[in-house]
Amino acid sequence: MSGSGSRAAILLLDFQNEFVKKGGKLHNDVADTMEKTGVLENVPKLVDFARKTDAMIIYSPVVMKESGTLTSSVARRQSTTFHSTEYSKQYGLFTENTWNCEIIHEVEPRNDDIILRDRSDFSAFEGTKLISELRDNNITHFFIMGFLTDACVYQTSMAAAKLLPEMSTYVIADGCAAKSLDKHEVALEKIANESVNVVSASEAESILAECAASSKQSFLDDSDEWLMIEKIFSAGGVGRNESMDVDILRSLIESLHSDSSILSTLTDSLEASGEKEISRAQMHKILFQRKHRSGFSENFPLLILMSYLPFLYSVSTRIPFIFIALEITQGRGRELWEVGVVLGTYQVSRALGNLIVVMFGGKDPFKRLQILLSCIALFGWSFLALFGRPSETSPFSFTPYLSETDGGGTGSIMPLFALFCVGLGETIVILQRSLMMETAKESPSGIMDESLVAQRFSYQYAFVSFGATCAFIVGGWLYTTIGYYSVCDFGMIIQALHLLGALVYLFLARNGKKSLKGDELDGNDLIRSVIYRFQAASVISKYSQDVANGTEHAMSSESQGLSDAAIKAKSDRVLNHSLGEMYRHFFLQKSDDVVCMEELLNSIESTQATGVNASLTSKRPTAMAIGKHKLSKLVLFLVKSKGQGRLTEREFVSFWGPRIYLSIYESSQEAKSVNVIWPYMRAVVATQAIAALCIGIFLSTALLSYTQRFPERCDAATVGLLLGIGEGAGVLVIFAKSYLSGRKYKESTNNLLLGILKAIVARPLNVPFVLFVASLCSMLFSVDNFIVAVTFQMIYSAVNDLAVSLMNELIGTSIPSEKFKYYQGIGQWLRRLGNMVTAILGPIFFGIDERLPFLFFGAIVFVWAVMLWFLMYMHADRIQQSIAYTSSESDEKDEGENKSCIAESVVEPFVPFLETSSTPWHVLEQRYYSLNKDRLEEELNSLKKASVDISLMEHRIRRIAAALEVEKDQRRALEDRMYARVSTTESEGTNAASNLEEVI
Repeated sequence: MSGSGSRAAILLLDFQNEFVKKGGKLHNDVADTMEKTGVLENVPKLVDFARKTDAMIIYSPVVMKESGTLTSSVARRQSTTFHSTEYSKQYGLFTENTWNCEIIHEVEPRNDDIILRDRSDFSAFEGTKLISELRDNNITHFFIMGFLTDACVYQTSMAAAKLLPEMSTYVIADGCAAKSLDKHEVALEKIANESVNVVSASEAESILAECAASSKQSFLDDSDEWLMIEKIFSAGGVGRNESMDVDILRSLIESLHSDSSILSTLTDSLEASGEKEISRAQMHKILFQRKHRSGFSENFPLLILMSYLPFLYSVSTRIPFIFIALEITQGRGRELWEVGVVLGTYQVSRALGNLIVVMFGGKDPFKRLQILLSCIALFGWSFLALFGRPSETSPFSFTPYLSETDGGGTGSIMPLFALFCVGLGETIVILQRSLMMETAKESPSGIMDESLVAQRFSYQYAFVSFGATCAFIVGGWLYTTIGYYSVCDFGMIIQALHLLGALVYLFLARNGKKSLKGDELDGNDLIRSVIYRFQAASVISKYSQDVANGTEHAMSSESQGLSDAAIKAKSDRVLNHSLGEMYRHFFLQKSDDVVCMEELLNSIESTQATGVNASLTSKRPTAMAIGKHKLSKLVLFLVKSKGQGRLTEREFVSFWGPRIYLSIYESSQEAKSVNVIWPYMRAVVATQAIAALCIGIFLSTALLSYTQRFPERCDAATVGLLLGIGEGAGVLVIFAKSYLSGRKYKESTNNLLLGILKAIVARPLNVPFVLFVASLCSMLFSVDNFIVAVTFQMIYSAVNDLAVSLMNELIGTSIPSEKFKYYQGIGQWLRRLGNMVTAILGPIFFGIDERLPFLFFGAIVFVWAVMLWFLMYMHADRIQQSIAYTSSESDEKDEGENKSCIAESVVEPFVPFLETSSTPWHVLEQRYYSLNKDRLEEELNSLKKASVDISLMEHRIRRIAAALEVEKDQRRALEDRMYARVSTTESEGTNAASNLEEVI
């Protein structure tokens, strides 16, 4: 079993006594070549090594009837080709049930090995299930060795290359033999010319080692998926290489009484397939293989979320920055501080919009808030476009007009506070959350692909940048050539189109694939929920058996570490959800808790969900065992923390949660879903506010800076064009980054300088690096030279949205998905607060000195980037120290050569990040978390332990009381049994005495 990583298989062709051993009828034909190639020394050694790497071992012997015909009826029917006919004419050779046909003892098969006895041709694929075995087990590297090189080995390797071209096929040169060395070498040369790899046994060992490392890491990366599948197969009592009966699987699913979409998906697939058995690989494919979108109807909702709505959102929210400052200072003749007040109010409303999404958005904020907030924003633009509008200009006429202040008077700024409503249309967090949910729909089980989400975030923010480009260019041109009201008309049109797009998406989403089932569970949570449900049945079954055994396990039934597990289980929301679902199914239906508990125990016992054939009753004689009703009463007594009243959901969850958690994780670190918030991630969230200082100072003050520092060259239209070109460059940068991100993890490098460059552009280091660039550009923009100012403004605009996009990707991949909405919402809220600060202080600082706002806020961002880099460095260094990476001998050699270079202080800040040049950052964090799960959760999810310890002490007391109660019932049963036996003996004695008296 493996995930998406590499797995190898070795095929041994005709390693039978007939060929290999003296006395075999064909031994003399190959003995000379075997000796020269060293087959009998190399092959057993390679097979032993392959077993250690968990490679599949497959045997394909020749098996003939005494008459010389093939053993399989299917193979006999297929024996019509020339090769098959020649193959079947091996009269008197490899005779079934003889020493000649046996596989040699040096490579004797074991229980888990596969033996293909139905071969009908020289190719091992003919008449056998070899191709299905390779596909079902996701074999990526296939090694062939055996006899004869120019016959069976050649035909099998050619068939493998043709039937499974995506699989790498190898022929072991010193693991094969032919009737002569010339024929052997000619055959190998012919095989090599047909795009099949010819390698030695030692080279094969190296490849097997690499496959083992890849497979092991893949299992770690996909452990939740495979752990769930393994739990299901284990519950059904299915062996490692066996398939599960579909009827058993269906009964297991039904026994869980869960509404999780991952189970309904599996059930629907079973009903549609009509198959009687299912393998682990088939189940993994059904549940976790991504379903690519096809057709316009499936791609259109994704297109709306990734491009249409982000573009219009950006246009609507960016337009005010290109005309408000000039409208207040020049159009209405007001002061700079009033610019700060209006823009500050606007930024406050944007922050408030994000806060509303976080607090009231729920699981699907698009359905709850998108239409409402869009309508409020549309009202704001409509008010700005209609209030105080001159009679000579009608809405949407886009014709120049004479404003009231063109004669030199002043105008009120009060109507401009309607921008507060426009700011409430800040819905980018809603669009990001919806994009994550839409991506999760592509998986049958609702599993979110972090890498795909990161890529789509990039595209989404590219359209945000494109919208800003259009807003600055079109808005500046409209304000300069037509006037204030034309810009407001434009904003009203854009917001109306945005509202229309939101309604269309809601319609499509309602009629498309439904979203996730289950209360507040999505992504990998669903998998863990199913794992917990199966494990709960097993734990409850075992615990009840221990209770039924009285004092036999009263003091030893509780495992070590239960106190720590109680703390961790309390913070595991998925475990609490799963147990809550079980409680609601069994205990809310009836008023009698004892009857409910008995029903739960019966449900577990009546299915194979526990994987245990024993009943829930005592192992002692039936006459001494307690009844099921009494057992249910005792278990209920132990579960309840209070001696009176009904069993509550909290009591049920807090009792079973630690035991289930401990049963899964006490000897396994397989679950890799990160459930903690890394400390540096809180700094990343806060970085949204710090980065907004640079962004905000350009939004609020760049227009003033250009028009007042270079009045002969700049007006609103020119500034809009410059800012728009910069934003357009940002779009190109984001698209380029998205394109390169799909290529940069294909291979690692041993070149230190190249590794550092790759690490800089990879997560997470790209965030502080881009902040460095942005802060420097902000400060250099203050130089009193038009060319210099434009140059650094362009560079800043190109990396501005890239910085936001990179932070979104980092937050989306390194924070648990169920916490993303909260932290991303907080980040966006902080970002708007940062914008508010610069909106208010920017114009004020500009009034003091034209360079001050850019120097001051640029310096703050620079210092923060240094701090953020340090926090990431500390985190990456801990990861590097914790994870033992597998490296080849050449890597070790290169490391030795570069050791002195790495020690240099110049490259030291980059060293812990070098692994990100070949492995995604979130994958490294998952490995680190998996290896240190208990310690990290205790450090980062710390809770008070006193109440837990007291609760466990009380439970031990109740456990002893329950054991004594069982012993009392069993003692009474024993006394009744002894009394019955004594009574029977006395009666028999009385009857015997009576008979004796009669005789006398």
